[in-house]
Amino acid sequence: MKQTLKHLRNLKVVSNASPLIYLSKIGKLEILHDMFDTIYVPGSVAREILRGKDLPYGFASAMEVEDAIDTGWVRVIELETDEHDAAEKYSRDPGIHPGEADVLAIGHRFDILLLDDLGARTFAKALGFDIVGTIGLILQAYDVGSMSFAEFEECLDDLEYHDFWLRPHLKRRIMAEAESIKMTREHDN
Repeated sequence: MKQTLKHLRNLKVVSNASPLIYLSKIGKLEILHDMFDTIYVPGSVAREILRGKDLPYGFASAMEVEDAIDTGWVRVIELETDEHDAAEKYSRDPGIHPGEADVLAIGHRFDILLLDDLGARTFAKALGFDIVGTIGLILQAYDVGSMSFAEFEECLDDLEYHDFWLRPHLKRRIMAEAESIKMTREHDN
């Protein structure tokens, strides 16, 4: 998994709503900006996130993402005509929400798609896209040295506190990967 920050900054990345929302909820939205120069979101995803300003539990995240849009490191893009057709087709799948359908439809323009929902991730893999979710982003941030092991563990706990669904077997696997990174670092020092 180890990649340099320089390499990550060169990747073109599009995100669905949940990675932005959850990273904001745990106070780690900036790791996206640290790792990637720009994050792109379809207009439908931006609207979905910004609707959170009208909800007590979504207000802070919506405001933080709006600030990232205003400062330009999160950029809103619209779909081309053929991409609208693809999004319409993808959204017919009962497991794909409108924002996810738009991310999938424009995925061909990007190196990585940021998706959390299992249905959307499975669909994206079937289309041949490289995907990363919120947990993978946090692990990558730890791997490139953007956070300590203790901060990594705290992020996982905070995600669960904010109702991020993390299967026990996945948490064990992610912790094992982080432990492996930690042991490699200790061995190298």
